[in-house]
Amino acid sequence: MRILFWLGFIVSGFITIAAFAITNLLTVPFDPSNLNGGGNVALFFIAFPFLIILYFFFKLMLVFEKIHDHFQLNVDILKTIYFTSFVLLVSFTVYRIFQFKQKIQPYFEYEIGYLNPFTNHLFFNVWTFLACLCISALGSFYLKFRLKPVEISNNKAEN
Repeated sequence: MRILFWLGFIVSGFITIAAFAITNLLTVPFDPSNLNGGGNVALFFIAFPFLIILYFFFKLMLVFEKIHDHFQLNVDILKTIYFTSFVLLVSFTVYRIFQFKQKIQPYFEYEIGYLNPFTNHLFFNVWTFLACLCISALGSFYLKFRLKPVEISNNKAEN
C-alpha cells in the first residue's frame, strides 16, 4: 500500500505542477490592439485535472503530517511560519492582481473581472502553488482531530 500511496502522490504532483505551468504559459499576453483575447483556453488545463489537483493537495496533508510526526518539530512555530508565508504570498498575489487590473482597465469600456483571459498568469503561478502548499501544511495539523476508530466488543463472548 505504501508504494501505491507514493506512486499516487508523485503522479498527481506531476500533473498538478504541469497544470499550473501550462496554464501560466498559455495565458494570453495583454495586447491593447487585440482585446478579444481569443478565449480562456489556459483554464482548460486547470478544469480538466481539477480532481487530481485536489487529490494531490489532500494527499500532501498526509505527507506533511508524517513529516511533522517524524521530525517532532515545534508545532506552534511551524503554524506561524506556514500562516505567515500564506498571508505574504496571498497579499503579494492580490497586490499584483489589482495592479494589473488598473493597468488594463482603461482599455475596456466596461468593468472587467479579475479572472479573465489576461490574468491567468497571476492566479496560476509558483506563488499561488506555494500558497496552496502552505494551506496543505496548515491542514495537516488538523488531521489529528479525526475520529478514532471505535472498538466494538462482542457482548456474547463476555456473557
